[in-house]
Amino acid sequence: MKKPSSSRPAAVERRANRRRRAEDERPDFRDLVENSVQGILVHRNFKPLYANEAFAKLFGYGSSKDILAMPIIRPLIPAEMWARAEQEYSDLMHGRKKSVFARLRGIRKDGREIWIAATERCIDWHGTPAAHVSAFDISEQMAVEQAMLENEQHLRAILEVLPYPIYITRHKDGQLLFVNRKTCLLFQKSANQLLHSKSIDFFVDPQEREDLKKLLETLHDIRDVEVKMKTAQGREFTAEVAVIGMEYGGQKALLVALNDISQRKQFEAELFHEASTDALTGISNRRYFMAQAAQELRRSRRFARDLSVMMIDIDHFKVINDQHGHAVGDAVLQGTVKSALESLRQSDSLGRLGGEEFAVILPETGRVAAAEVAERLRQHIAERPMIAERLAVPCTVSVGVAELAPQDGTIDDVLHRADQALYRAKKAGRNRVETAD
Repeated sequence: MKKPSSSRPAAVERRANRRRRAEDERPDFRDLVENSVQGILVHRNFKPLYANEAFAKLFGYGSSKDILAMPIIRPLIPAEMWARAEQEYSDLMHGRKKSVFARLRGIRKDGREIWIAATERCIDWHGTPAAHVSAFDISEQMAVEQAMLENEQHLRAILEVLPYPIYITRHKDGQLLFVNRKTCLLFQKSANQLLHSKSIDFFVDPQEREDLKKLLETLHDIRDVEVKMKTAQGREFTAEVAVIGMEYGGQKALLVALNDISQRKQFEAELFHEASTDALTGISNRRYFMAQAAQELRRSRRFARDLSVMMIDIDHFKVINDQHGHAVGDAVLQGTVKSALESLRQSDSLGRLGGEEFAVILPETGRVAAAEVAERLRQHIAERPMIAERLAVPCTVSVGVAELAPQDGTIDDVLHRADQALYRAKKAGRNRVETAD
């Protein structure tokens, strides 16, 4: 029979020594749990089996022994939360949930309530299942959140009673976070519908919203900027907006106040039309025409571009008025304007200076080209009698043309030279075009 090797006991001893060294080098998990900053509790059916010192301190007890001395941990849980705690424990023990995370209230030894964040899971505790709870105090965080909530509720109450449409939108994607009643009325949607929308849906041109965001990064707040917006039914309107950046619900947001100024813009347009338009013919009146002409002269000087003007006078207009009456005379003025506009470019401006006298601004047009336009206009009017009061009234015009010259200081200087050319046309027999030297 073979004898056992004498080296075997030594090998066994070496392996045992290695195991002991490995065990000595392992982390002491019990020490980690005991000194954890989180409160840790193990219980079965709410009877404490283990608690670390941090858990005892969390609930205001002197040591973990005070927790373990409790027959049941019910004193740590508010009465109205007991049923929830039992249900969650049952779910864990029966495998319906792997873990439970909750923010809940706890009761300290002195009776003061605290807020804790707790994670609970099922573990094996010496061969039988038990609940393992990790908890830490979040009372300060909850106090801050409550203060923020109260502030938001106060803000919402203020915004709700303001007489302007106001909404709050998330900065990054435009998601609506709050709308007041006036916003619902303006966009013709319920609050619930709007809160499932994004503010970009309000803009006729989505780029305008992006431009507002970029502008806000520079100015920090925006006031009295006009944008085109639309309602749920597609009605477009002009809105005057004010925007400020803010925090809302812990998110970067924009507060937007709106004012539908469509009626105001229409009223302003009507006032401008009345102030700038000749009531009889619908073209620019003398005051507005002269302002346009002065602007064109400045642009011509700045960019070294040609500019010409025409002075137009209806031939023998006094005779037309005397023979047929002022109603026919008015119709002749209107017909002359219509024929003149048909002969001019869109960039040309026609104005009535008074009576039967008109003027035209021709931007980026030299003297030769302007004379050609004038001749075309003269022929077009001469070939078409004016129909007024069932009468066909022959009508011709005399035209004077002048080009902007270096010596012209103002638009009046150019018009004066065109008027001199007009005088020569009338003196030479009318129904003709003359060009200033």
